[in-house]
Amino acid sequence: MVAGIIAEYNPFHSGHEFQISEVKKFFPDAEIIAVMSGSFTQRGTPAILDKWTRARLAVEGGCDLILELPFTSAVRSAQDFARGGVRILKNLKVVDKIIFGAEFSDLKKLLSAAKIFDEKIFHNELKKKLSTGISYAAAVTKILSEKINLDEKILRQPNTILAIEYLRTLPENIEPILIQRVGAGYNDLTLQKNFSSASAIRRAVYEKNPDWEKISASVNKKVLDALIQEKNFGLVRENFLFRPILSKIFTSNIDDAKKIFGMSEGLENLLFESAKSAKNFPELVNFMTSRRYQTSRIKRLLLYFLLNLTQEKISEIETADFVRVLAFNERGRKILKKIRQNSPLPIVNKVSSHLKKVSAPYQKNLSVDIIATNLRGILFDVPKIPNQDFLTSPQILF
Repeated sequence: MVAGIIAEYNPFHSGHEFQISEVKKFFPDAEIIAVMSGSFTQRGTPAILDKWTRARLAVEGGCDLILELPFTSAVRSAQDFARGGVRILKNLKVVDKIIFGAEFSDLKKLLSAAKIFDEKIFHNELKKKLSTGISYAAAVTKILSEKINLDEKILRQPNTILAIEYLRTLPENIEPILIQRVGAGYNDLTLQKNFSSASAIRRAVYEKNPDWEKISASVNKKVLDALIQEKNFGLVRENFLFRPILSKIFTSNIDDAKKIFGMSEGLENLLFESAKSAKNFPELVNFMTSRRYQTSRIKRLLLYFLLNLTQEKISEIETADFVRVLAFNERGRKILKKIRQNSPLPIVNKVSSHLKKVSAPYQKNLSVDIIATNLRGILFDVPKIPNQDFLTSPQILF
């Protein structure tokens, strides 16, 4: 049996280990594939560790094969993040079950919520609520809470929202397995004794003098060592996005900015105006954030702007998937062999062999990941060597 997980592992922690141990408890022979975001996360922020390190740590933590979720799916709304991950798992043609965690454990209720999404009455009500100026997530939460008699607080939990999105797009031949999330909430910023959120761990690592002993309660030794090493080198700094964005603004015009994916309802004007006053990246994001456009959406939009991801380009490449191998063990090698035999997706081990001539949509999609990795590489006090995607091989752990 092959189980699929869609993850960020930013960083890999005890909650992820618990999820994997639960899978193996119920399915002892399960082989585990994780489709993981790369250099940037769903919230539009740079990952704390590079994708190969995170992939290696995930294999050491119990996964067998780690594949990259392309930027064009990873740095998107919950709906598109889920669709992209499920689409890849489905098209591998080897996955039997999809594993996901949520704060709410009633799978039947979540399935009911997923079905409601596709009803015509839902879309009519969604339009009405969006017209009042609230965000998409807030509108969806209100409608679902009314339709399935579920507390809005539960539906506002990020993993519960993602769970519903997974169920919406899941094909009939893949069985959903829900494992209730344990420990701290997704947005909890306080370190706990055993199960801290990834947000809390990252926040603690970014402190001037991190309490490594407290952090070690929530991550295994190999993850801890990787975080300490990265701290000593110098952590990735989201604030360093500010100057590239200003440079892009000063060398662009409004008409070009309008073409960027997600740049709607005058956001291009707001971006150019905000850049005149903002003194740093947080200020720029704050100036553009509103009741309708939340922080994560603005951060994603700024990345699309930097990477020149237009609506036209996204439409062309977003579903042009491929199998980008980041790390695997012996069991993972056997899974890869099955994927080669069954999947229609191109398998990317060596990037250079796929980008000699960029023409196919999947090659254009892959090139976005390479640019995103280079962008993350400059967000350090000492920028990292560019083109790591060409220089770094999949992590093999035998």
